[in-house]
Amino acid sequence: MIRIGKLLRKTLEAAGIAERVDRQMAVAFWAEIVGPKLAQKTTALRVEKDMLKVKVVSAPWRNELVFLKKDILKKIAERIGAGKINDIYFY
Repeated sequence: MIRIGKLLRKTLEAAGIAERVDRQMAVAFWAEIVGPKLAQKTTALRVEKDMLKVKVVSAPWRNELVFLKKDILKKIAERIGAGKINDIYFY
């Protein structure tokens, strides 16, 4: 018996969109990845190629997030897989 997850994965791969779906998981899991404090100040909106685009409530928070980018990228890689998201654009 084939599990639904494996069947879905094979279907996505056959359609050529598995990698894009994997990358979109960064948006879906954003609050879990950054925690409640940062999730209140940010919204992960979309992924373009390997860059996650994140809206931030203010310039001071944007500056803070720039300093945290490396750690956030590491957490994203741990959650959705290495090499899927390689940069974050905060705006």
